[in-house]
Amino acid sequence: MNISKHLTRVLGFAALAAVALGFASVAEASPVPPAASPALFGTWVNTNASSNSVKQVVVSPLRTGTVSVDAFGACVPTYCEWGSVPAIVYGTNVSATSGASFQTNQRFLNGDTEWSRTTLLGTVARTKAGLRLTLRELTVFEDGSGRRNYNVTETFARSDGSKPSMAGNPVSDYAHGTPPALVSSARGNWKNVAPAGGLTKIRISGSLASPIVQAFGQCSPTDCDWGRSKAITYGTSISAKTATTLLAPYKFGFKNSQLVIDYSRNAAKVEHLTVALYNEFTDGSGRSNYLKLATFVRA
Repeated sequence: MNISKHLTRVLGFAALAAVALGFASVAEASPVPPAASPALFGTWVNTNASSNSVKQVVVSPLRTGTVSVDAFGACVPTYCEWGSVPAIVYGTNVSATSGASFQTNQRFLNGDTEWSRTTLLGTVARTKAGLRLTLRELTVFEDGSGRRNYNVTETFARSDGSKPSMAGNPVSDYAHGTPPALVSSARGNWKNVAPAGGLTKIRISGSLASPIVQAFGQCSPTDCDWGRSKAITYGTSISAKTATTLLAPYKFGFKNSQLVIDYSRNAAKVEHLTVALYNEFTDGSGRSNYLKLATFVRA
């Protein structure tokens, strides 16, 4: 990515206090638990050689047990380095001792002016072809260029590549950017098909340009209302006018959460939401940050 030329490319179920409408923030990368899995470490190269997005990612261990992440964008003749930023590591549950998923959030500057932000969500898993990093990039533009927020998911394999040489600019909140309009069919009430120990319901309302997400967690005797979050929409490209992806950030006194929501409708007109919930505990309780996936259908 050539920033100067603006090239395209370029996260406990006690009763929860309601969250005020607006953008929530995340803390700087939290300490363990869980510790970063060694499977994360190394240089990862995009398996799609023609990608115009992230070409490679370097994940480096830190003494705190977490990692730093440095991405390199598609530029010519050499890749553009984004700079190393701290990452939040996530396990698969609240008791996990190690985690193979991470989140970063950083901004990009042209001089002293911020023109873009990107959240990277990565998970390493073993496949038949060996270890693979699945990386999701959520980017917003703030430069008035007319480019719309977009998201892309790509696959990376371990290889050799460029080494980190500079620090990036981490941020602790989420910018609205230039949002494409949410598809109208995504609005409404949705229920989790397997709610045990997680979210039970999601309500999507508001305008198509500024949708509102209201999440509910499993509590007894009634569900916990997480409150309303002003969601950010992302299309599939910088020119897409509609979006099926939402990022809804929440901040509570004991944890930060981000919901990444994808709406889909198949040929049989069956609708569902795929929700990735990133929980980061900030209360020193010893609970592990964790990533939980869920499927929602119409309530």
